[in-house]
Amino acid sequence: MTVFEDARGPNVRVLRQAQRRLAPAAFEALIAEYEAGARVCELAKTYELHRTTVARHVAHAGKTRPVVTEAQIDEAVRLYGEGWTVHNVGQHFGVADQTIRRVLVERAVTIRPGGRRRVVTLTQRTG
Repeated sequence: MTVFEDARGPNVRVLRQAQRRLAPAAFEALIAEYEAGARVCELAKTYELHRTTVARHVAHAGKTRPVVTEAQIDEAVRLYGEGWTVHNVGQHFGVADQTIRRVLVERAVTIRPGGRRRVVTLTQRTG
């Protein structure tokens, strides 16, 4: 933490993180990486920014991620119905788990409870 002081004494305002300004070239590189598929948290680490700052830069530039198409939603519903997890379906399409969960709920798919499944051995079934 940095405390600023002048002739009047210590300043009341304490800066917890130094303010960083991106150069125009770095801003363009950040946006290009985002469009190429880099995640906000990865970009935040790379450019030493807070994730909300990265999201704000992206929004200011008017960039958005490609949305999941209707064909992909249909396939997601099919894969989830075949027993794939929300996480696996999300990885398959390169989107967040919550995106898949949201489209499944919009399609009135019942979401299975999470957590690890119990493994039943042969001795447990007969005994």
